[in-house]
Amino acid sequence: MTEKGILQNIMTTPASSPDLNPIENVWASMKYYLQTVAKPRTKDQLIEGIRQFWSSLTTAQCGRYIDHIHKVLPVVVLNDGEASGY
Repeated sequence: MTEKGILQNIMTTPASSPDLNPIENVWASMKYYLQTVAKPRTKDQLIEGIRQFWSSLTTAQCGRYIDHIHKVLPVVVLNDGEASGY
């Protein structure tokens, strides 16, 4: 790739950029659910709260997490690979 000059046109991004990783939005939603709905006080309650969150997660929600990249990606590009602020 170096010999063909391909690497010159590749944008560098932060490693494991949360802006470009839909699962980060899922984790944030689960954290919010645990803090506001489940409110676990024991390990067993935490496990049950996580199970409840995962069982309530719909394909439509997952689709929105994935589609969020269409909003974030242009901002990351404008910021030369840096965080979007979303």
